[in-house]
Amino acid sequence: MRRRRLVGGLVVAVLGITAAAPVLVKAQNEEDRLSQVERQMAELERLIEGAEAERTAYVELIEETELRMEELRVRLWAAEDQLTSADAALAVSQDAFTGLSRRVRLMDAELAKTRLDQRTTGESLRDRTVEMYMSSATGINSLFAGAWDPESNSIRLEYSRRLLEDTELLLHSLEILERQEVTRQQELVREQEREAELLARLLEEQALAEQYQAEVALAREQLGEELVEQEALLAEVMGEIEDHEDHVAALEAESKRIELEILRRQVREGRAPGVLAWPVGGALTSPYGWRVHPIFGDRRLHTGIDLRGSTGEPIHSAANGTVILAGVWGGYGRTVVVDHGGGLSTLYAHASRIAVSEGARVQAGDVVAYVGCTGFCTGPHLHFEVREVGSPVDPMLYLPR
Repeated sequence: MRRRRLVGGLVVAVLGITAAAPVLVKAQNEEDRLSQVERQMAELERLIEGAEAERTAYVELIEETELRMEELRVRLWAAEDQLTSADAALAVSQDAFTGLSRRVRLMDAELAKTRLDQRTTGESLRDRTVEMYMSSATGINSLFAGAWDPESNSIRLEYSRRLLEDTELLLHSLEILERQEVTRQQELVREQEREAELLARLLEEQALAEQYQAEVALAREQLGEELVEQEALLAEVMGEIEDHEDHVAALEAESKRIELEILRRQVREGRAPGVLAWPVGGALTSPYGWRVHPIFGDRRLHTGIDLRGSTGEPIHSAANGTVILAGVWGGYGRTVVVDHGGGLSTLYAHASRIAVSEGARVQAGDVVAYVGCTGFCTGPHLHFEVREVGSPVDPMLYLPR
């Protein structure tokens, strides 16, 4: 129970998780989750680098996933920068296009008004021309009719003069309006061409912005997937840490018990063998010695060596001797201890099945057990120890290289 509390406390210290974490996590968005996981991974990496520990598989996995996360973040930042630039350019073009479109509509309205004024002026000019014609005709008829009146004739002349002036003014206005129509028509055509060019550019920039937006969405999706993987990895790492703690604590406790039992049962007379045979043919996966835990940083003694093996593979006695222990020993699982005389004994742990009984005499190479994964272990292998007067020593001192 004390060890469980210790592991729990260390996990909290390493990952910065508080009692309110479940409530907070629900309220956090994806960016908050991402930042939290990155902080946790960074803390794990910092502790691993400072521990000078052996590089276990999950340590490599943490570094790999952190690298992938960094690459995805860089891709996301680049895509977001491109999207921001594209959106800014699109906003400028949209403002320009809106202003130009407004100006084109205004110019179109002005051209329509010019044409209306031109038509109105033309109609007025036509009316004045008819009126002049009618006035001239009336004056001639009156003259031929002998109705010559100096005063009325003067009035008619003044009227005709003013009518002529109005007609000339209308003609001049009509000429100005015609020139205005041509000028405004030309300006309208130019602005419409600019409007079409700006619209084409606007569509291109819009397509580019949509492309960057899709890239941002894809990067965020991939980042979210990586985030889920990292959260799963963190859970796996912490589970592995706890399994390791269980394994080490159990072996440490059982190692002391076995040491006392060996001292009680061992026959110290005779001469200890100088060389031992390899008990299985598998490769060495974990050496003997003090190791720094890659997360917690404390020193632990690995009291033997771990040798790779498959379940059911025979385990052979490393030398002639007598079986002094054969049974289940806590974290060691099914275990056999053979006394070789002279205070030297060998231990074979985590066996799937024991092939000998206590008190049996064995020769070097005899099968004493079969590889398995009993007790605290993460997979089938042989935990092999060499003990001098009950205390563990490095088996490599006795095994041929």
